[in-house]
Amino acid sequence: MTVTTTEHGGTDGDPSDDGGAAVEAHATGHRETRQERHVKEHLAVWLLISGDAVFLALEIFTWFYLRSLNTNGLWRGAQCTNAKPCTDGLGNPITHEIAKASPWYTIVIAALAVVGALLVVVTERSSQRQAGRGGISAPAGLSMLVVLAAVVVQCYQFGQLPFTTIQGAYASTYLYFMGSTLAHLILVLFILTGLWFRARAGKYDHGHWFQIRIIRLFTVWVAVATCILAVVVIGFA
Repeated sequence: MTVTTTEHGGTDGDPSDDGGAAVEAHATGHRETRQERHVKEHLAVWLLISGDAVFLALEIFTWFYLRSLNTNGLWRGAQCTNAKPCTDGLGNPITHEIAKASPWYTIVIAALAVVGALLVVVTERSSQRQAGRGGISAPAGLSMLVVLAAVVVQCYQFGQLPFTTIQGAYASTYLYFMGSTLAHLILVLFILTGLWFRARAGKYDHGHWFQIRIIRLFTVWVAVATCILAVVVIGFA
């Protein structure tokens, strides 16, 4: 069986601008236009974001559930005293309230995530305007560097916390949130690195911007999720 794939004209830009482009699979008789392919890619990204939104909702639920439950006073050890010490995960006594994490690292990370997302928006619009290779790769490269800075700050914060995972529910949940944010930022950094290399290679010249739109959707979502977690950990410690 032989499968032949052909493309005729058109651009990778506006999915409504088919330009006569089609992918023909002669073995099955299926004909998939570029617009149909873009719709599938767009739907796939929204499904990914929807699943991640459910995960985010579960994180937030866990935070408020453990905070309200406050088992044995160990949300932040507010009820732990020298007279009535609490016990950490290793059986060591806790005799004082656990200090809050500094909010400034969290604020900086959220701000960098937002700036990185905005630069991807600029990258998309530059491609839509057919700004040329340099005009597209410049904001793409800046977005990659900004997200890299967010990753570095998040890694640095791990060594600046006034608590460890075994010192109550607040400490362990906060560290889990940090790990979740770091994982998302690393994924975005990987995607933006590919965006930058492809932009430098001219893959988004001449209006081929649809892939950047998909990247923009996910990057903006990660920025929004990072800001939501920042509000939770700062405002409801």
